Amino acid sequence: MDRRSLLEVARVARGLTQETVARRSGTSQPTLSAYERGTKSPTLAVAERILHSLGFDLGLQPRVTFREVHGERGGTYLVPDQLWRVDPPACFAPIDVRDAGRSLRTSDLLNRDGRIDAYAWLVTHGDEEQLFNHLDGALLVDAWPDLAPRLPSAIRSEWQPLVRDAAMGWLAGERSKWQDEHRKPISRRARERAIRRLASRGLTADEIRRTLRG
Repeated sequence: MDRRSLLEVARVARGLTQETVARRSGTSQPTLSAYERGTKSPTLAVAERILHSLGFDLGLQPRVTFREVHGERGGTYLVPDQLWRVDPPACFAPIDVRDAGRSLRTSDLLNRDGRIDAYAWLVTHGDEEQLFNHLDGALLVDAWPDLAPRLPSAIRSEWQPLVRDAAMGWLAGERSKWQDEHRKPISRRARERAIRRLASRGLTADEIRRTLRG
């Protein structure tokens, strides 16, 4: 996958030219260009210096890998091994998609309905770069109850565990926080809220019971 380099993503997010970033970070423009193209690799210290000049810090991010799955009608689609986050403003940037008639149209990711429309297209037709650059894990979980019915069953069943794992992770964190704050079992009302929220994410009754017992 030809993802944009970290330095390029940071520079574009700030809306700056290579010349401006090179001047701010004490790097030449040709060298910065080589870093962004991947023809030359900066040391960790140099990368940190450039990112610091843009107001960013280096951090750890899960490495996402994709596998190709064959669809029911002979087509293929991609499924990741985990969800990831897309930093704003990239996660709200418009995306051009083709509808069933192959006409090109622009989906507005700032609008929830537009985001659901774009995500339906991405998980069905998107390549690795399109998925990684536009599909935000948290926004996907939020959209899932409305998005899932629009997906072919084979695709829905592949992505459902990713959404379920995110929901279970949320509940585990909420339970831990509640117990740390109150030192007593979660209340019936809070339990009912958790059940409704997990059910809205598509978890089965058995999965909800296992999560609540955990």
